[in-house]
Amino acid sequence: MDLTQQELAEQIGMSQRAVSYVEKQVWVKRSTLEKYGRVLGRPLSYFLRPYDTGDAAGGGLTREEAIQQAFGVVCRDPDLGFGSRPNEQLSPEIKLDIIRLYERYKGISLLAPDAE
Repeated sequence: MDLTQQELAEQIGMSQRAVSYVEKQVWVKRSTLEKYGRVLGRPLSYFLRPYDTGDAAGGGLTREEAIQQAFGVVCRDPDLGFGSRPNEQLSPEIKLDIIRLYERYKGISLLAPDAE
């Protein structure tokens, strides 16, 4: 987006060092990603790894992995408290239903619409 780490840090309200740290992490708190999303005008799903598109480069998630990743976000939300855990033995379809309800409740997007 043609922003330096310093420019982004100023817009988010954190230090350049903190922005650098976040960029190197595999897991980042949802509240941090929400700050980034507000400043950059992007949904939460923008910051999650994309699905495997079948291209030679790979590196994307399968549909089930993407659902599991999004379900983990839902389970970590202290406001929700429905009692499920990321390793819960639920089918991907049930997890997807829970994720979609959560997205509507929070007004956010964790998965691309084509995850159906």
